[in-house]
Amino acid sequence: MAILNEFGSPYQYKAARSAERYNGSRPWEPVQLRNIDKLIPSYDRKTLLSASRRMYINIGVARGAIDQKAMYSVGRAWQPDFLGSDTEFGAQAKDWLVNQWYGIGDVRGGMNDFVTSLFLASVAIDRDGEAFILLTKTDDGYPRYQHIPAHQIATGSDETEGKTKGGVLRDGVVYNPQGAPLWYRLVDDEGKGKEWIQAANMIHLYDPQWQEQGRGLPAFTHALNDLRDMAQSHEWERMAQMMLSSIGIIEYNENGGPDLDDPSNDLIGDVATGKGMTIEKLDGGSIRYFRANSGGKIETLKSDRPGEVWENFQDRIIRSALAGINWPYSMSWKATGQGTAERSDLGKAQRAVEDRQDILEYAAKRLISYAVAVQQKRQELRSSADWWRWGFSKPAKLTIDDGRVMKELVESYKMGFKSGSDITAAMGREYKDVMRAKAEEAAQRMILIQEMKDKYGVEINPRELVMFTPNEQQTTETTSNDETSND
Repeated sequence: MAILNEFGSPYQYKAARSAERYNGSRPWEPVQLRNIDKLIPSYDRKTLLSASRRMYINIGVARGAIDQKAMYSVGRAWQPDFLGSDTEFGAQAKDWLVNQWYGIGDVRGGMNDFVTSLFLASVAIDRDGEAFILLTKTDDGYPRYQHIPAHQIATGSDETEGKTKGGVLRDGVVYNPQGAPLWYRLVDDEGKGKEWIQAANMIHLYDPQWQEQGRGLPAFTHALNDLRDMAQSHEWERMAQMMLSSIGIIEYNENGGPDLDDPSNDLIGDVATGKGMTIEKLDGGSIRYFRANSGGKIETLKSDRPGEVWENFQDRIIRSALAGINWPYSMSWKATGQGTAERSDLGKAQRAVEDRQDILEYAAKRLISYAVAVQQKRQELRSSADWWRWGFSKPAKLTIDDGRVMKELVESYKMGFKSGSDITAAMGREYKDVMRAKAEEAAQRMILIQEMKDKYGVEINPRELVMFTPNEQQTTETTSNDETSND
């Protein structure tokens, strides 16, 4: 005979308390062991997308966190660096990329250059959950690319729905049996199909958090309801503050009203019988009158709302939301003001930035490789076996004390633990570019010294052009005097 609990279900011992489903202390939940794309189906994902976009538009702390990650991940860097052995080809291709294609590769043109496109892609990954970049061409074959909004990749609602294109269609993407995308379905704003795009021509970016995941989810998926409630509470408190701040003075007197002969007063109700209220309007405020039991007095309205409890609860929501996107609370909201904590938060932010840069570098390499390959096919660039080997400069790393970090890098360089490339990378520059600039500077110094010698007949020590301290100057003067004495 089975022993039943108070709900009529067989009693079973649960070593893991969280495995209990019928203890009556919380709502019943079904056991759902399915792929994430089925746990969050197409309509639910679109609902999250809509809510996330509204959050980004209206909630400053969430928008700030998203924009900060994009800003620190992209910055003013991402200059191409050819990693192949064909240096002549690399110089030619880099010159074309930087001085032409970076500015006009985006089909929108104008201010939508390559670096701005990477910034917008990073924002879309967090705000929409994903970013789509279509590889395309002009009519004469020039390589271009186009950003596709997340809501325009969908299964759609017209007569083409159900076509698989050789695989399984799910939420606007056709997958092969192994789960790799084959086709993307582009729709218009009404959800009607426009065209099928081969996966080879589409760059799909998102932060993968599930092995089987096919579409990205907004970064704040875990906190959208909290943030919406926080914004609503903030709106109500703002309205309360406006109401309270509209009252300048409260006066208690015998008749519960102001001078009735004053034409500037507005009468509400029957003031003569004491059953109404009279309001005297002032600039930016008003006076409220109430009947006093005895005597009279004037007070200012004292308000203690929203109050510390309300403020702390709002901060708790913000802290929880930011923790879920792996972004430090102090970066977007309230800095701790403590050096150790700030360094810890900057380290966490830097790791989040590097994770995002890995995703953006995948997109950047595909874009650059596509553009170079097309130009080679058009014979605008000569062929090279290493045409696909590219890297990119990155922004300077986040730090709370640039001088301290640079000193540590220099000491590590002296001890052989770091290379010159490590130091220039931390500064957001490429080692070859720095060395080339230094070599150019040295050559210019030698050319200038020769010009001065030819003009004045004077020999100039090259060190005199790059000395920074009085001790160096003193050393040079002493050396010169010693040479004169020996002569």
